[in-house]
Amino acid sequence: MTLANTLRLFKVASIRYASSHAQLRYCELSNKSFLHIRGPDAAKFLNGLVTSKMLPTYVKKNLTTIEVEDHEPSEFVAVKDFDTHRGNWGIFKEIGANGPYISRFAAYTALLNSKGKLMTDAIIYPTPLLIDTVESRKYPEYLIEVDSAIGDQLDHIFESHTLVSKVKSKMEPAGKLKSWYLSVSFPAGISDENPWLPNLITPMETVKAPEIALDYTRHLLTTFFQHHEHEVLGLFIDPRSTHLLYDSPENPLIFRVITTSSVADISDIFNAPELPFGFDIQKVTDVDVRSERYTHGYVDGLADFKQETVLPLELNFDFIPNAVSFDKGCYVGQELTARTFSTGVLRKRAVPVVLENWELLEGLETGKYLQIWDDNDAAVSPSVSGSSGPFATTTLNRKRRRPVGSLLCYEAERGVAILRNEQFQEAFELEKPPNLYIEAGTSLSRVSVIPQKPSWFEDWREDSNAG
Repeated sequence: MTLANTLRLFKVASIRYASSHAQLRYCELSNKSFLHIRGPDAAKFLNGLVTSKMLPTYVKKNLTTIEVEDHEPSEFVAVKDFDTHRGNWGIFKEIGANGPYISRFAAYTALLNSKGKLMTDAIIYPTPLLIDTVESRKYPEYLIEVDSAIGDQLDHIFESHTLVSKVKSKMEPAGKLKSWYLSVSFPAGISDENPWLPNLITPMETVKAPEIALDYTRHLLTTFFQHHEHEVLGLFIDPRSTHLLYDSPENPLIFRVITTSSVADISDIFNAPELPFGFDIQKVTDVDVRSERYTHGYVDGLADFKQETVLPLELNFDFIPNAVSFDKGCYVGQELTARTFSTGVLRKRAVPVVLENWELLEGLETGKYLQIWDDNDAAVSPSVSGSSGPFATTTLNRKRRRPVGSLLCYEAERGVAILRNEQFQEAFELEKPPNLYIEAGTSLSRVSVIPQKPSWFEDWREDSNAG
């Protein structure tokens, strides 16, 4: 299949789906700030601060080009040959269906403190999203999207690092840019395979040349934002949602879209007349977005976790494509992250949970995470005291209790909790789940915590057994 054919995105769908409807769900995310980074050292600068790999590395010979019938191989540049000091070529991604690739779509990453604890997660957008040619911009440019609560702190950190780099960093004024959540799913029965996989995900991950990545982006924007392409300043295809595409052809793909503040409502610029079906458009709330996110067990921003309290691998960054690299050069917090990964010593991970009687948590004030307990840890054991004669007394000693985990965040009955690894077998492999709970004010007021099997569990179990 040629790249041009791939980018027609579902136009070959049967006319019998013309009366069916796809679904667009969207929401404006109001708690985001943006840092603008530009200059010849921009990629190198970010590579030393974030967990993702921002600089190309050696690519095997058979991966240096991709075969596209419409183009001569000489038009493609090997990923390793990019000059990241000049031009606006997009963003390097280390892991794809055919090895490393180039994209103009954003990357999910993290910034750590010197001890390897998570300061914040972040999304890195190549900007502008659309340009005439890769060489039409003198230097690489990026927008870094973070939680507003940490924007000023990161602005100060970035500014201090620019003193030794050929980079300019500035915080975009509040209200200049908007961040939108989009969930797009296609009509039932349109395909036995989720259409996003062969028509977007797989071809996206095979692009090795910046001009082809730019062409790919133009086609995608024209498909969904026809006549409004240049109002989209950044686009993020969330890698945390792509695994769900394999479960059902009807599951949605999650996007993050950046626009200027002049876009009052993103549904006003959403326009896909070339597709053989219409869209049911639904505006949702940030509560709906959080609940969906927690259902799948991942976090987004400092509203979901406390700064510098968890490791990135405890939040399963090692199972998110291109979120953390284990073979790139030094970056802040790299030593502990690399050692944890190489030794395999990670005693707890975040999983989705369902909370029964969650209403009891409302109004609880705590400066720390709510602790999760297991009833089995409260077991008692007999202990004999005094002499060994007939007058010896027997007392019951309660085992020293320790929590089995912590609740990071929740929205109604859905939440994300960090649990000790020894809980996983009982929770996800045995018929009888553990009896976990949170004490809500008193020992008599309990919120039951029911772990849900995360998407990465089978991979984790295989890795654990192999180790």
